[in-house]
Amino acid sequence: MTAVDTERFRLRRFVDRLVQMGECEVHDAQIDLVDVAARLDGNPKAVLFNAAGPERATLAGNVMGSRKRLALALDTDEAGLLGELNRRLTKPIPPVEVAAADAPVQEVVLRDNEADLCALPAHLQHGEDGAPYISASLDFARFANGHTNVGCRRIMLRGPHSAGIDLIAPSDLRAIYMEAVARKQPLPIAYVVGAYPTDFMAAMFALPGIDELDVIGAVRGAALPVVKCVTSDIRVPADAEYVLEGYLDPRGHTEPEGPYGEYVGYYGIVKRNPLFRLNSIRHRKDA
Repeated sequence: MTAVDTERFRLRRFVDRLVQMGECEVHDAQIDLVDVAARLDGNPKAVLFNAAGPERATLAGNVMGSRKRLALALDTDEAGLLGELNRRLTKPIPPVEVAAADAPVQEVVLRDNEADLCALPAHLQHGEDGAPYISASLDFARFANGHTNVGCRRIMLRGPHSAGIDLIAPSDLRAIYMEAVARKQPLPIAYVVGAYPTDFMAAMFALPGIDELDVIGAVRGAALPVVKCVTSDIRVPADAEYVLEGYLDPRGHTEPEGPYGEYVGYYGIVKRNPLFRLNSIRHRKDA
């Protein structure tokens, strides 16, 4: 195990930077979760809520809502965004594993009945959505060869311990999941909530033969600190704010998902999608 900096690529540090630059509005007063979406919709700035919902949780939105903010995460400007991203992708960097005791995301570990999706500050994002959604999460699963796949998919809360995910479009995760379904086995998966913007950009790319943890390192320009999950062998960012661990139900595409307000201006609904079963939530003490 190697000691690494777990603050440099923390989402909270990036949001602090946006506040200092005037790129982020700050709301200190308590706000009901049902009112969060109205503060985000059409807002050109990022927004930080310091007392969201009955838990008075910290919640950030619109963090990656402009090319300027994406460029800032890469320490460049808007004109240099694409070139800098392409340059970094040519240099994959393997992750560095840290001990669980040194991983901030494992400072608080909630398992079984203590782990409750409904305790998270997930809000109704659009008026006709079928449920509160987590729309900014990264999913981590493993290929048969042991490499990690990283993607970005929405999560529809269905209760304290289950959620729907959108897994209709062709993707590596769908292929991995269908292999598990064919074996009638659950697929271990972990969702990271509260990741640095570079990690989301990296999740959009797949380099032939390269573990996607190395791709995150490439886009960060530094080795990704990873820690083993509590309930599986998946490695996830040790510097994330939250990790939701569980598995995709082996019954396959069985549950309705949606409706959800799509970014293009209409509502989408899927008749059949897999079900995510939660077995652990872990997070930073001050997340």
